[in-house]
Amino acid sequence: MLLVDVQETVWPAEVKLVYSQIERAGELPAHHQKRLRHHINRMWLEQMPVPSIVDAAKSLAIIMEKYA
Repeated sequence: MLLVDVQETVWPAEVKLVYSQIERAGELPAHHQKRLRHHINRMWLEQMPVPSIVDAAKSLAIIMEKYA
């Protein structure tokens, strides 16, 4: 589930806003960056509160760094 295959897409502004709050997300390999945005978008669509999305995305980014 964490390593879903994500195609190129245009991300909503909300995803970009949350993504910009994740330290070092831009240092992840491109495929992990896409996956992180995918997970942020999924959480947004599930109407999770933004602070919870940010916390979850930070945790995912840390995990993804280990697999970079």
